[in-house]
Amino acid sequence: MLPTNLGQSLAVLKHRDFTLFFSALLVAAVGSQIQNFANILQIYDLTHSPFQIGLTGLARAIPLIGLSLIGGVIADRMDRRRLIMMTQAGSCGLALLLAALSATETLQVWHIYAVTVVGSALTALNAPARGAMIPGLVDREHLMPAFALNSTTWQLANIVGPSIAGVAVAIGGFTATYLLNGAALGITLICMAIIRPRPTEARRRQSTFKSIKEGLAFVRFRSIILALLAMDSAAMLFGTYRVVLPSIGDQLGLTTQQLGLLFAAPGVGSLVGAAFVMGLGNVRYKGVIIVGAILAYCAGLVLLAISPWFLLALLAGGLLEFFDSLQATPRNALIQSMAPDEIRGRVESFRQMLTGGMPALGQVYMGGTASLLGPQLALIVGAFTCAAAVIGIASGRRDIRDRDLGEEPQPIAGPAGPSLASAPHS
Repeated sequence: MLPTNLGQSLAVLKHRDFTLFFSALLVAAVGSQIQNFANILQIYDLTHSPFQIGLTGLARAIPLIGLSLIGGVIADRMDRRRLIMMTQAGSCGLALLLAALSATETLQVWHIYAVTVVGSALTALNAPARGAMIPGLVDREHLMPAFALNSTTWQLANIVGPSIAGVAVAIGGFTATYLLNGAALGITLICMAIIRPRPTEARRRQSTFKSIKEGLAFVRFRSIILALLAMDSAAMLFGTYRVVLPSIGDQLGLTTQQLGLLFAAPGVGSLVGAAFVMGLGNVRYKGVIIVGAILAYCAGLVLLAISPWFLLALLAGGLLEFFDSLQATPRNALIQSMAPDEIRGRVESFRQMLTGGMPALGQVYMGGTASLLGPQLALIVGAFTCAAAVIGIASGRRDIRDRDLGEEPQPIAGPAGPSLASAPHS
C-alpha cells in the first residue's frame, strides 16, 4: 500500500512548472544551508560562544516576525514569481559580499549578523509567495503531495548543504563556501524565470492595514490554525537544537567533517519523514498525527542530550527531523487547504512569521540556556517544557481529534459577516 501511494504522490512531478519550482527551491535551500553552516563555523572559530551563535537567531527572527505579514500582503498583490526572483537576487548579492569580506580577511562577527538581518528580511518578503504559489501550480488532489515534496527541499538541503559546506570549508575556506551559495542562487533565478504559473483572478486593492486585518481575521475565525501553529511554536522555541551542535561536537571530539555529518543527519530523517507522509497519502486524523509527532520530537531532544557516542547522536538528529517532518507536512497542507486563493498569501505569511520566527528566537533561547546550564541540560529542559505546552493545547481542542479536519472549504469571513469569497481552491 505504501509504495503505491508514494508512486501516486510523486505524480505531482508531472506538472512541469511545479517541477521547475521544486528544483529552484531545492538549489536555493542547499545554498542557504551551506551559508548557514559556514556562518556557524565562522562565529564559533572567532568566539567559541554558543550564545553568540544563538544571536544569529535573533538577527533572523526580528525581520521574520516584523515583515512576514507585509510579505503576505505583497504576495497577494503582485506577481509572486517576480517577487521571489527579486528577493533571491538580493540574497545572491549578500553571499557574494560575505565571500569578498572573507577573501580580504576583514570579516567580523557583526558582518555576519548584519547579512543575516538583511537576508532574513528578504526571506520574510518572499516566503509567503513561495507557499502561496504551490496551489496555483498543481491540481487540488495533488496539494498534499506537493507540500510534502516541497518540504523535502529543506530536508535534502539539510543533508547535502552541511556535508558540502564541511568539505568546502576544510578544502577551500570560507570564501569558496560563500561563493557556492552565490552560484546556487544564480541557478535558482534561471529556473524561476522559465516557470509559467496559472493566471489568477484580479485581486481586490485595499490598504495594507486592511489587508493585514483581513488575513488575521480569517486566522482568528479558523482558530484551529492558531492551535496548530502554537504547538509548532512551542517545539521550535524550546526545542531548536542546532545552535548547540558545535558544543556537543566538541564534547564528542568530532572533526569538522563529522560535525558536518551531524548537521546533515537531521536532513536524512526529515527526508525519510516526508517520503513516509507521501506514502501515506491523504491520511485522516491529521491533528492527532501532528500532536503525536511533536511529542516524539521532544523525546528525540532527550535522546540527543544523553547520547555519549557519535553514531547515537546521528540517530537522534535523524529522529528529530523525521518527527518534525511528520507534523509539519500535514500542518502546512491543512492551513493552505483552509485558505481561499485571494487571501492565501496573508495566511501563509502568518504561518511563516511563526514557523520562521520561532526557530530563530529558539536559537537565542537555546544558546543562552546552554551557556548557563550546558547543552545537555538545556535540551532536556526544552523537551519537557515543549511537551507540557503541547499537551495543554491539545487537551483543550477537541477539533484536533476530528477525523476529517481541514477537508471542508472555508469562507474568508466568520458567521458575523458575509464572506468575500466562498471558497473554490485553486
